[in-house]
Amino acid sequence: MTPTKQSAAEAQKAAFFERVWTDDAFAQALEDNPKAALAELGGTLPEDVEIRVVHDADKVKYLHIPAAPPEGEVSDADLLDAQGGTSLVCVSISVSVVTVATATAVSTFEPI
Repeated sequence: MTPTKQSAAEAQKAAFFERVWTDDAFAQALEDNPKAALAELGGTLPEDVEIRVVHDADKVKYLHIPAAPPEGEVSDADLLDAQGGTSLVCVSISVSVVTVATATAVSTFEPI
């Protein structure tokens, strides 16, 4: 992701969290019907996709594990090997701190 796209994505994420933290009606709507609340922001999801909203607490954190790639999908390592390149492993850890009326930290782990 280019720095400009990353900055825009981080700003969007920060604005989303700030709205959840400061707009009780939106936060409740997000919990009651996540798809409708996200659609209000311009997002669309397939009908068969379920969204679950969870909240981190001071002493409880959730780790999001993405679904495994579909069977038959070619990995980046396989693509590099096929073109005669070398295998490359890149891991990125980013930590974002967003300050709102109550000091709250948001941490993300985003592998590339």
